[in-house]
Amino acid sequence: MTARPAARIFATMVAGAALGAALFPPWSPAPFALEPQPEAAPTPAPDPVPIDQGFPQDYKSIVERLSATPDNPALLNELGNILVQHGRLQQAIVQYEKAIKLQPDLAITWNNLGVARTAQGRMAEGESAYRKAIKLNPAYGLAYYNLGANFDQRKNYDQALIFYQRAIEIDPGLLDVRNNPQVATNRHLPEILIQSYLDKGGSVVLPVQSMYPPKPKKKPKP
Repeated sequence: MTARPAARIFATMVAGAALGAALFPPWSPAPFALEPQPEAAPTPAPDPVPIDQGFPQDYKSIVERLSATPDNPALLNELGNILVQHGRLQQAIVQYEKAIKLQPDLAITWNNLGVARTAQGRMAEGESAYRKAIKLNPAYGLAYYNLGANFDQRKNYDQALIFYQRAIEIDPGLLDVRNNPQVATNRHLPEILIQSYLDKGGSVVLPVQSMYPPKPKKKPKP
């Protein structure tokens, strides 16, 4: 699959150094997107401690809450996320594995485990974790995207493009740098978008413009 010249120019614009520097602070070592997990009820226990959904998700508060509910997989997942963001990959893996042992069907935590393993250079183990997340949730766009990034790092670009394209078709929100900062430096993005468009029967032409105003958006009902 070969990108057209216009696509290569667009890729250079998308992956501009200034945008990349703004989106990736120097302290953040994680190359892929991590997904936080909504609070889950703790493992049944006598008189479980209630959890405030709006409680700040910072290291200190999570550790304190885990001291009260040590078998809460959602809190273990969040602790793993914080450890990844601070480069403590092996400690993060320990927390993710604890969460999965308590609740093996956590697709989100399998995805995050894949991120940590891939960041350690354990590419095959990262791939395995992403595939497990996808098996548990076949509509999990982020896991497809991260699997694509895993193959991208291994220079298996054909497989990378397949999974990137699948991810974006499932979840177009992954094209938004606010949801997925890694997309700003994804050099394959123009090729992915062009191929997705062609696969849907489109053609690569310049856009035309209507003389009619756009339809007003319906206001949501209160």
